[in-house]
Amino acid sequence: MRLVYALCIAATAWAQGEMASIPAGEFTMGRTKLTRDDSTTMRPIVLLDDRPDHKVRLDSYWLDKTEVTQAEYAKFVAATRRRPPYHWIEGKLPSGEEQFPAYNVDWDDANAYCAWAGKRLPTEAEWERAARGGKDGLSYPWGDKIDSKQARFATQAGPGPVAQYPANEFGLHDMAGGVSEWIADWFEREYYKSSPAANPKGPETGRYKVIRGGAWPDSGPRCTVFFRNWVRPNQRTPNLGFRCAR
Repeated sequence: MRLVYALCIAATAWAQGEMASIPAGEFTMGRTKLTRDDSTTMRPIVLLDDRPDHKVRLDSYWLDKTEVTQAEYAKFVAATRRRPPYHWIEGKLPSGEEQFPAYNVDWDDANAYCAWAGKRLPTEAEWERAARGGKDGLSYPWGDKIDSKQARFATQAGPGPVAQYPANEFGLHDMAGGVSEWIADWFEREYYKSSPAANPKGPETGRYKVIRGGAWPDSGPRCTVFFRNWVRPNQRTPNLGFRCAR
């Protein structure tokens, strides 16, 4: 009995050290701020996919405090013989990039890593609630104005180490900028119009996967907590990584 108790304590301590606990609750998902373009043809219809704003209730869950690092991903590659990111020279992690987010990985790579680690990719609703840090109605995790002291964006210097900017109220780093993040959900432009009010998991099928959070080369508007982007699941780029949920 004592051994079981000790193992439970150790597992809990590990989870709290690597992941943030996101409490059950309701939040407003989507863009709450209207612009003059919303009622005209000036805003392409595809960019109206972050509307309407709607209430969503989620059960509690855990989310990695940072994006999965290349050092962590290297352990997965060694254990499973999964193909490494294509920028690794002769399959080896570049020196000095150990704490950079794992990038140049496609959706299947990210999904396989999460399963190997006993986790999963977050849903789109889980990601957005976590990014907001319990603050409804804001554009960024910290407020309504983009801030170069809060996120890595609008640069051509490439990715940088994780957790170099302040965490949000849930203890999560780099929920804006850094690298965009793979999401479990398929993308559907009008999904918000019929999304379930509790624990939505996205469409059952699709052609594209949702990515969230904006990345190092992106402008401020693409780094908002509500901006929805989508790519083919087999896409591997230096501006796209992931974090895991449980």
